Amino acid sequence: MAITFPIPKPYKRLFDPKVRKIVEESGRSTGKTTTNETVALGLTLQSKYNNVLYMRAEQRDLRDIFNSTLSTMQSLGIEQYFECKTSPFEITCKVTGAKIYFRGINGKTIDDLTATKGFTPQFKTLAFAIFDEAQEVKCFNHVRAAETTVNKFLLPHAKIIYAYNPPPLRNHWANIQFPRMVEKGAIKIYSTWEDIRGLLKQETIEEILDAKVNDPRHYDYWYLGKIVSLEGLVLYTFKRERNLISLDKFRSMVQYGGYAPLYIIYGVDSGVVKDPTAVCAWAVMSDATLVKLSTFYLNPKDRDEPIPNSEQCAEIMNWYKRFHVQMQVYGIPMPTAYNECWVFDSAVVTQDLMIELRNKSGFYCIAVENKNIERDIKRLQNGYFRGLFKVLDVPENEPSIKEVESFSYDENNKIPDGQADHTIDADKYATAHFYYGYMNIAT
Repeated sequence: MAITFPIPKPYKRLFDPKVRKIVEESGRSTGKTTTNETVALGLTLQSKYNNVLYMRAEQRDLRDIFNSTLSTMQSLGIEQYFECKTSPFEITCKVTGAKIYFRGINGKTIDDLTATKGFTPQFKTLAFAIFDEAQEVKCFNHVRAAETTVNKFLLPHAKIIYAYNPPPLRNHWANIQFPRMVEKGAIKIYSTWEDIRGLLKQETIEEILDAKVNDPRHYDYWYLGKIVSLEGLVLYTFKRERNLISLDKFRSMVQYGGYAPLYIIYGVDSGVVKDPTAVCAWAVMSDATLVKLSTFYLNPKDRDEPIPNSEQCAEIMNWYKRFHVQMQVYGIPMPTAYNECWVFDSAVVTQDLMIELRNKSGFYCIAVENKNIERDIKRLQNGYFRGLFKVLDVPENEPSIKEVESFSYDENNKIPDGQADHTIDADKYATAHFYYGYMNIAT
């Protein structure tokens, strides 16, 4: 049985057969819960194998999503096709026999990962799995444990959905792990109340618009799903209004204000097998400030295979040529290669790339010395805070800006492994050479 239901435009990827994992990130009143329930109900009407698992953090939350599904069913006018029971919570499609199961995924403790371990759907098949309000789960290990269970039963066309409202704190696990899922290939769906404005009551719209005018911070968090607290952010001193410089302003300062690049320091963070290789080009300006002019970012995951050093060198050289041509087009005079330095990580495994680049290009390449994580982070924090470090606001620097604005401590005030920080590491190497190499030589 096939029934067509209205689906808001941002959620069309829910029907893409090539998509398996979706992260839905938004604020409130954006339609994600109702849309997920609509898709789930539609699937159960199509086949007896299209079972659905609908999850929340706690068992006590299940009545909420059960009642929500009933409300969605009634609004669609299809309640006659379903049978509902509450012990346990379960909805069965009378047409096909497919079921919607409701489960809580939190264990009794953080280390208890058994909440969903014994779950088995009929026919051992699932067409849809929804983690609703996923940010409310105690920790990511519970999400991972539930996903392990779900993966056993997913049909070839099935999808697993993580719907969450970003918590206000940057270092909440959800604000780290779900963006990481997207970096690893999950599809992100972002929506706001504007996407379903035509479906909202006028009173709701007026309440939202009032918050937008009179309480913008609350509006950003509640309705746009923005992280509004800087707590947990590592480079919290980076401010767009202070540290980004527009291309037009930069060109004007260079051409009419005597603000010229004197020296270019290329910080290089080398990926070995799976990690990206990043190069950040920092210009030492005539007033002793540093401006990041461009970023090179090569991710082996984009090619599904490791990239050998020889190919990385070729890619870096091609980028280097494009970068200089681009600066010339912008009217920004660049120093010659005699006034450039390439600074690499001192780790042994990354030295091969440095040696190969030096041999092929003749560039002046050195390895950074005396690395210290806390000191290197403080240097970046202070540089951004004092306005000494600026970033040219051009598309090439987007990978850098994205990392700076998302790199966070975890709940234990530690920097977790696996976070994207490749351009940040490149920045550490470049600025270390500026302070401990270039400035010492200059003085």
